[in-house]
Amino acid sequence: MQYECKHCHHMFNTFHLSCPDCGRWNSFISQTQHLSANDARPISLPKIRKSSVKRIKTNIKEIDRVLGGGFVPGSSILLVGQPGIGKSTFVIQMLSKLDIPSLYVTGEESVDQLKLRADRLKIHSKDIYLLFETNVNKVVSHAETIEIQSLVIDSIQTIYTDTSDTLPGSSTQIRKCAYVLRRSAQKKNYILLIIGQVTKDKVAAGPKLLEHAVDCVLHLEVQDEKSDNRILFASKNRFGSTIPKCMLSMSSKGLEFHKTK
Repeated sequence: MQYECKHCHHMFNTFHLSCPDCGRWNSFISQTQHLSANDARPISLPKIRKSSVKRIKTNIKEIDRVLGGGFVPGSSILLVGQPGIGKSTFVIQMLSKLDIPSLYVTGEESVDQLKLRADRLKIHSKDIYLLFETNVNKVVSHAETIEIQSLVIDSIQTIYTDTSDTLPGSSTQIRKCAYVLRRSAQKKNYILLIIGQVTKDKVAAGPKLLEHAVDCVLHLEVQDEKSDNRILFASKNRFGSTIPKCMLSMSSKGLEFHKTK
């Protein structure tokens, strides 16, 4: 059973006295769903064929180890860290090593600013496309038009959807935008990497639902306040362990990875 708001027509799986989106009271009507010929059907567990997913390597041994062997196509990853820690630098360095068509969407810095960072890091990959855009539907349209294999959102707090009147960065906006982005990534089978901020307690900013919705949550943190050392680890990974950690340090050449045995 689903419930539809008569005013904004949004669907929910549970009944509400007031609509979480438009705020109208007593506006819900029940909608009974019926199966069609094209709907999925339950399959007995033994009849499901085994599938081997081919991971996409970052070609950086330390990152691949944290991810559990590389990125899984169609998966969604949340990268969080405090402002200025090097999230954008980390991502653009990784994209240059991935060597696949990638779209880097920025809602904070301009394309020119990102280009300056790439020049400083001596990154000139023709496979990296830069876009300044904050409308989630336009972002998805660009991603599906140029047939990318990875999409970076920097950051989720700047993206918005017209289906909500709340400001970008609000819980409603983050939840709805993340849903649209994840559906597109699953449909087109590309990697979705969402960059987010953290609170003073080093917890991902925004609704906890965002952490539950993605497949992997990566943290980039300062190892020692008195040094330039960083640590990368996963607090959640549906495709691997959360035990491996990656050590890095910030230098004039960008983030340098400490070799592991």
